[in-house]
Amino acid sequence: RFIRRIFSDASLNRWGASCGDSRTHVWWSADDRALHINTLELKAAFNALRCFTADLSDCDVLLRIDNTTALAYINKFGSVQYPRLPAISGEIGCWCEERNIFIFALTISSMENFIADCESRCKDPGTEWCLSDEAFQQVNKAFGPFDINLFASAINNKCDVCVSWFPNPGSFTTDAFAVAWEALNFYAFPPFILLPRVLRKLIDDEATGTLVV
Repeated sequence: RFIRRIFSDASLNRWGASCGDSRTHVWWSADDRALHINTLELKAAFNALRCFTADLSDCDVLLRIDNTTALAYINKFGSVQYPRLPAISGEIGCWCEERNIFIFALTISSMENFIADCESRCKDPGTEWCLSDEAFQQVNKAFGPFDINLFASAINNKCDVCVSWFPNPGSFTTDAFAVAWEALNFYAFPPFILLPRVLRKLIDDEATGTLVV
């Protein structure tokens, strides 16, 4: 019955999710980290849904989560006990209604949810950096507008279109090196370890863009 089974989890630092052989994680923003864990669990489920069902419509999807409060808000699309949760469950409902996707959430133990749990608790690899908004606006004014941000995540993206390393809500695709760069005025602030590959890609694609190092 269910065309996809999605697993999600949240910690106070980041959220993680998996679907089949794919997995992902994103750090919470400073504002998100101040939220209650129930809110983070529901946001994690929505983020996972956006990551793994953006290409779907007219189907049934199963969500597996280990937070019973978030589960109830997904299956009932709202309640009044926690003031922030109805808005998120409403967004989930709208997302699904626009695509004619029926979702159902089932509880799962933390032990069984080990992949999503691991994704939500891994150590910071030190790759989530970005220019300040003020600095980026100066760069954008001088060299933009940019067509795409080639190395970004939901927490540090600066452009309307971005490529992420892992599936992210709203990302165009994953793996910037699999995208043709030559027709794009791109913005890129890659991890330092990737600079040799980035320079090689620039030469091979005869591309023009803005690279921050």
